[in-house]
Amino acid sequence: MCSLSSRVLLGLTPLLPGLQLRVKLPGVLILAVAAILATPAPIRAAEVEAAPSPAKPAVREVSPGVFEVGKVRLDQKARSISFPGVLKMKRGLLEYLLVNPKGSVHESLLVTEVEANEIHVAMLLLGAKGGGVTAVAPPERLDADYLRAAPKLMGDSVLISVKWKENDVDKNAPVEDWLFNESAKKEIVHGPWIYNGSIFHEGRFLAQSEGNLVALVTSPTALANNPREGKDNDQMWNVNGETTPGVGTPVEIIFKLVPPEDANPSKQ
Repeated sequence: MCSLSSRVLLGLTPLLPGLQLRVKLPGVLILAVAAILATPAPIRAAEVEAAPSPAKPAVREVSPGVFEVGKVRLDQKARSISFPGVLKMKRGLLEYLLVNPKGSVHESLLVTEVEANEIHVAMLLLGAKGGGVTAVAPPERLDADYLRAAPKLMGDSVLISVKWKENDVDKNAPVEDWLFNESAKKEIVHGPWIYNGSIFHEGRFLAQSEGNLVALVTSPTALANNPREGKDNDQMWNVNGETTPGVGTPVEIIFKLVPPEDANPSKQ
């Protein structure tokens, strides 16, 4: 008799082309992935209602333990996912670490063409659980009063790093090296970010529609958030112009899932 995981995988095979049935995943995790894939792509109110939905991310095993989820690469052994992006800013205040073109590009350090659902499916397959599904969406504008009273975001701890080339030399760094605390006039402390997994609201996955993927100033609809003191302050986070390469530099963005016993979120 098939296990729950096997039965669900068999049902998901048309949605997850290339995924091998020998992959061992908890049934509840596969159901969560199915929910993401089955959710219609959200469309902004200003967009035409008949706008086409983005394709569901295909999952393909490229080598043992290494998968491609759309444009995202998942490495089970390294407990990480990676995907391409570009450095968007070298000076100025930030509200987001990472967005895609649908998001707040003018307020983000990094931009990627990758969709939120590709990242989230990859993180679920890696073993992330996020902060749980909710039916309550935050207000359109998140002011200081809302952020102070909002429930604490819960989720998985992830380390975020970047790789790039400079004068044909491979470089890599924790993403915190590219950030600066404007209030304290110092670099920010290294450490995990919270992978809260965004919010489902009225059948919609909000990170998919908004395009804001990793927030420096708390945003429950982003996939991941900054846990550091001052996360409710939109005048605190700046680009570290001394350590970043030039605007437009292609980068590889890496999320590494941290086991709960090793997580120790940073404080400023």
